[in-house]
Amino acid sequence: MSIEKIALDTKIGARLLEAIEAEQFEKLPGGVFRRSFVLQYARALGIDPDEISAELKQLSQFDDMQTIPVPPVMAVDPEPKVFGLPLRLDLSGVGGSTLGSLIAAVGVMMACALVYSWWQQAPHQAAPAPKVAIAADRPAKPMTPVSAIPAAAETAAPAARSQPDQAQLVATAVRVGLSAGEKTWISISSDGKNVFANSLQPHETKTVSASEKVRLLIGNAGGLEISLNGKPIGPVGPRGQIRIVELTPAGFQIVPRTLEPL
Repeated sequence: MSIEKIALDTKIGARLLEAIEAEQFEKLPGGVFRRSFVLQYARALGIDPDEISAELKQLSQFDDMQTIPVPPVMAVDPEPKVFGLPLRLDLSGVGGSTLGSLIAAVGVMMACALVYSWWQQAPHQAAPAPKVAIAADRPAKPMTPVSAIPAAAETAAPAARSQPDQAQLVATAVRVGLSAGEKTWISISSDGKNVFANSLQPHETKTVSASEKVRLLIGNAGGLEISLNGKPIGPVGPRGQIRIVELTPAGFQIVPRTLEPL
């Protein structure tokens, strides 16, 4: 059997098995581990473990007095305390053996490590509270109404723009559109001022605006189409007839020719 095969079966390192073969027992771990490794190796080789155990008692390397040193502090207090809290370990049945002392020491160290880890984490969880308090104590900075001026400007802008629009609407309260279907002579006055006197050719158009009244003297009433503020008013007379038409924001009327001429 090879050392490597026995190492796999017994889970003991090949270096330790070679030390057992060479009877260099001082290279093995001390205490119960040294005796256990030798007995496991004997059992793997088919040798009677009891016979080997009797022979080991004759060797000084397997003296029962050689044990793993245990810190005396761990063995003084039968009920150790961690941060003022009693830590009870029930080791009944183990007795005062070396293995029992080792287990007790390892248990105490693990408990200390757990409590220390908890103590380290506790302050970090409570740390955000002071930050909130500091932030709350800081006086709030006054807000500057930066957008007040642009808002006022935007509010004033439509009002400023609306004034020309209103003036324009007042100035063009009367908007008259003319479209000649055939040649037609016409005289036009806007708010009492004569603005046009000539003939319109077929399909020729003309637009007149006024604030109060537009007055038309038409030589061929049937050859002209008239609209007031975008709406046609219909025919004002037959072809070849003379008509006088006054148009205002309220509507239009045909004035009899017996009145004062234009």
